Amino acid sequence: MSQIPFKLRFPDPEVEAAFQARYATRALLVVRVAFVLGFAQFALFGLLDRWRVPHEFLNEITLVRVGTCTLIALGFAYTWFPSFLRTMQVAVGAVGVVCGAAVALMMFIVGEATVYYHYYASEMLLLFFAYVLMRMRLGYAVAVGWTITAVYLLAAVLVDTAAEALARDVFYLVSANLTGMMAAYGLEYYARRVYAQNRVLFRRNAELADALGDLRAAQEQLVQQEKLASLGQLTAGVAHEIKNPLNFVNNFAGLSGDLVREIRGALAADPARPVGEALGDVADLFEDLQANTEKIAAHGSRADGIVRAMLAHTRSGSGAREDVDLRALVEEQVGLAYHSAQARNDAFACTLKRKDDPALRPVHCAPEDISRVLQNLLSNALHAVAARAREEAGGDGAYEPTVVVRTRQDEGGVAVTVEDNGAGIPADVEGRVFEPFFTTKPPGEGTGLGLSLAHEIVRSHGGTLTFETEVGVGTRFTVTLPQAPEPAAADRAVAAQA
Repeated sequence: MSQIPFKLRFPDPEVEAAFQARYATRALLVVRVAFVLGFAQFALFGLLDRWRVPHEFLNEITLVRVGTCTLIALGFAYTWFPSFLRTMQVAVGAVGVVCGAAVALMMFIVGEATVYYHYYASEMLLLFFAYVLMRMRLGYAVAVGWTITAVYLLAAVLVDTAAEALARDVFYLVSANLTGMMAAYGLEYYARRVYAQNRVLFRRNAELADALGDLRAAQEQLVQQEKLASLGQLTAGVAHEIKNPLNFVNNFAGLSGDLVREIRGALAADPARPVGEALGDVADLFEDLQANTEKIAAHGSRADGIVRAMLAHTRSGSGAREDVDLRALVEEQVGLAYHSAQARNDAFACTLKRKDDPALRPVHCAPEDISRVLQNLLSNALHAVAARAREEAGGDGAYEPTVVVRTRQDEGGVAVTVEDNGAGIPADVEGRVFEPFFTTKPPGEGTGLGLSLAHEIVRSHGGTLTFETEVGVGTRFTVTLPQAPEPAAADRAVAAQA
């Protein structure tokens, strides 16, 4: 704590001034309560005067009490003025000294009769007020407390108080002062300690707020950089994938233009030749031109397929959802994928195995989207076994391309597994399996968007898409989807009645 313990003062003047202002503000309510209690004390003790004070001194005593109560009331009213906070210590101290002097004056007025009326009790209450309730800082409280004690003891000596009574009063008042000084010191010390700790907390909170702001700015910058990096990766992938078919289109278009010019030159060389003879001379050129146009159409179709896959990727998981019989959906997609593979390669042959869970319940999904997921997984599996079959074509013939499709009812959902015995996925590319535009297929055979699209679709359905692979053994992809909610009892009853 940055303060001098015994002097109770912060070394920094600005901190000290701020503390004093805060201390005065927080003590304002307690000071007002103390004024009210002080007023009540002087007023109620006036009733005691009627009983104990000799009649000949009653008017003078009453006048002193009325004057003191008036001063206390004025002090209470002053607490509502803005300037009170700046002068609170002096103002409260002055009121305390005047009240103590008033008690000493009443004792002096009564004189020898004081022995019947213990004014020291009033002084001890005033000391309690000064040290505890009036919220004076230690220096002011000590000055007020000992001033009250000195004035009272002076009055006691002047009225010839008995030695025994004077000794009693001295003991009580000195004890009250010492006790009050410790109480005042503790109150102010605690207030300063709390204030110092709050300053440290506020400073640390400000530092943390600044650090949090910097962290958020850095996070936003990282997110922006990640977006730019993703955009750059996407752009590079798009450029790479579309550039190849466009290059082929441009090259074959250029060759076709050359062929057209060559045909035109051959026909113009001898216009008198018969048409049949002229066409026979350029027949090979027409065949080359036709082949070029077919290649242009094929590569244009490939570019169109890339664009369609990209559009499908952006619309992943956007289909309408309904309760779907997953076994029927899997059976349909298995048939479509196998016939599609055979259409691309007449010699393709593969063993397809189905293992369905008879307890499989419907799933709530978009059937078009899940069909796309299954089609991608099945297509990849069939491509993997076909590629391995070509690689081992000259081997001992022991390899048998096999794809196994399983459905399984799990707790809270269903799972579909597509397993192949292809070559497996190399360890160095496992982390890029779901990366857009990444593919291990030869150029022209894949866009690298299939698994990325499937992953996004499954995730949008609240499911997961995972894989296990071993080089030389095969790969297993597993799709898990949440279970369709059970219909309410009322809905089942209505359905049964229908």
